[in-house]
Amino acid sequence: DIPDMDAEWLYGILARLPRRTRIRLVGAEPTLRKDLPDIIRRVRALGHTPVILSNGLSLAKREYARKLKQAGLRTIHLSMDGGLRDDLYEQISGMACAERKLRALDNLCKENFFVTIGVILLTQVNMPHISDFLSHLHRYRNVREIHFRSIGAMGRHMDTALSPDLPQMETLLNNILGIDIRTLDSFMQQTATSIDFHHNGVGYQLTQWPDLNSAHRGRITPEGRIESCFEHLIANEGGY
Repeated sequence: DIPDMDAEWLYGILARLPRRTRIRLVGAEPTLRKDLPDIIRRVRALGHTPVILSNGLSLAKREYARKLKQAGLRTIHLSMDGGLRDDLYEQISGMACAERKLRALDNLCKENFFVTIGVILLTQVNMPHISDFLSHLHRYRNVREIHFRSIGAMGRHMDTALSPDLPQMETLLNNILGIDIRTLDSFMQQTATSIDFHHNGVGYQLTQWPDLNSAHRGRITPEGRIESCFEHLIANEGGY
């Protein structure tokens, strides 16, 4: 029920930013906007870097992925909570869409995008599948980052009783990768609830809700101010 931001208003704000900034275009689902290629093109023209966060269903059509690339998009965060399996997508989001998600991943890699994969972890649901999923992702040189999150208590969120804490996520990755994350030269713990590290050329991020690096992210308000994003969502100031 909340209307989309007016694109021309957005461009006026972006023109006032003093330096190059990563502009994350989020929706719900940004690919539902018919003018998304135009928005990407204008963000680039204003000197900024566009990034979209997508469920990937529209990107199952390679010509659409190519259209976004031609408009100036280089980085896509692709949500793949169910990994390779329809039954997990049905359980998590109510839609059997594994084939379309995997086709989207193939298309993005063929079009040479920088791909970040996002996975919301649920204990006893998709966590046992992560080993197989990572084995599949490691075949793609364009998958440069993989982000694992616990369940965020906002909007129509899933049952938070299924949400792992950071130690559980860390143990999962240690076991799958066969390493001790904390002994890696590339290990960096930013906060008590977020870990970043690199392994074999891939960046990993483990984050426990509500810490989603919100200190480094802002949202543009209707008044043209930049405020911290996730505090706004947690407090539900938008009335979602």
